[in-house]
Amino acid sequence: MTAADAISLAANDNVATALRPIAAGESVAVACNGAQFRIRVVDDVPLCHKVALATLAPGQTVFKYGQPIGVATAPIDVGAHVHVHNIRSNRVTS
Repeated sequence: MTAADAISLAANDNVATALRPIAAGESVAVACNGAQFRIRVVDDVPLCHKVALATLAPGQTVFKYGQPIGVATAPIDVGAHVHVHNIRSNRVTS
């Protein structure tokens, strides 16, 4: 197993956290519960930001570390950078 580039912690996670800055076009290793798989990243993803592990439709819940953290506000493709430009956080009240 190679060193992971991103990590998710739960089987229902649809995003992973970047463990280093990731450049668009890279194939990265994602670790989850002792397993590892690869995805191709389509956007630059800064350190500690999220990358989509699944296609998300507007209104779909975003799960990170097994917890719902927000809702997609735009279509999100696998490998896309997931951040305030395409999700609404559950922590924001407005």
